[in-house]
Amino acid sequence: MRMKAKVTIVGAGSLGMLFGGRLAAAGAAVELVVRRPEQGRRLEAEGLTLGAAGGGAQAPLHVRPAVRLLEGSDGPDRGAAPGGHWVLLTVKQTAVTPGFAEALRRLLPEDAVLVCLQNGIGHAEVLAEAFPLQRLLLAVTTEGALKQTDTEALHTGKGTTWIGAAAGEGGSALSVQKNLAALLERAGFRAEVSNNIQQRVWQKLLMNAVINPLTAILQVPNGELPLLPGVPQLMRELLGEGEELARRLGIPLDPGLWEQVLSVCRATAANRSSMLQDVLAGRPTEIGAINGGLLREAQRLDVRLPVNETVYTLVRALEEKGRHTRGQPATMPIESGDED
Repeated sequence: MRMKAKVTIVGAGSLGMLFGGRLAAAGAAVELVVRRPEQGRRLEAEGLTLGAAGGGAQAPLHVRPAVRLLEGSDGPDRGAAPGGHWVLLTVKQTAVTPGFAEALRRLLPEDAVLVCLQNGIGHAEVLAEAFPLQRLLLAVTTEGALKQTDTEALHTGKGTTWIGAAAGEGGSALSVQKNLAALLERAGFRAEVSNNIQQRVWQKLLMNAVINPLTAILQVPNGELPLLPGVPQLMRELLGEGEELARRLGIPLDPGLWEQVLSVCRATAANRSSMLQDVLAGRPTEIGAINGGLLREAQRLDVRLPVNETVYTLVRALEEKGRHTRGQPATMPIESGDED
């Protein structure tokens, strides 16, 4: 008889609610770890509801996972955490600080396998200071989700989740990666083990470094970027700088990455990127993890990325503007992000 899988989801934003909802519906013992007491109380009282965009024929899923707060979880009995085997980290990359990593270390059982689903680069190195590399996995997903309320989310598009060891061949055993992929498959996701997860991480990073800052600066949905005069050339220049940096770092990339960028813009034409949502809401963005991550790598190699430097500066300026004007109505409707 197969033991019930134990899964802790750290961060109940759109992706956390998507993975938590589907895994719980598939029979896993799911625990959601949240930072805001208000969301924790609502999830405990109402449960989690996961629907499909546009309604669809499938009825919404309604599950009641266990809930706990990240703060106050520093007791000595770490092994008592109800979701102690798989830990899906679905908070924003900006939340992954040394203090956050230490709080996680105190919270989680010593045998927990931590799966990082963040955008950008640099978070794995922060987490490696608190967790053995053998317990760290990286995951890249193209699943689409939209958080509607503290207890409701929509599955807006099916995709693929790639899984790989954070430390490469010397990291988590292949059997561990395959077991996680099988668990996700049982929950209805498409999951694959990747023997070159860094390539997947960088390809998503470079696409995000094109789409996210430009949508935030221009304040348009994804699909409008290739249609605006002069913007496709700017997109190509951003991507080209990232591709050249990856080449210098020895990271292989698919040759058709430009077409993939355009495909993402078409497939998510009506979507507002998380960076645009953050700018409109006056929240900090992930620019430091995305374009800022590229700039840090470039600085290490003494290479200039002038277009990335420009968009990085502009988004930082928008963040500063948002801090001064927070509370005033935004010029576009704001959708919920993954700030939890």
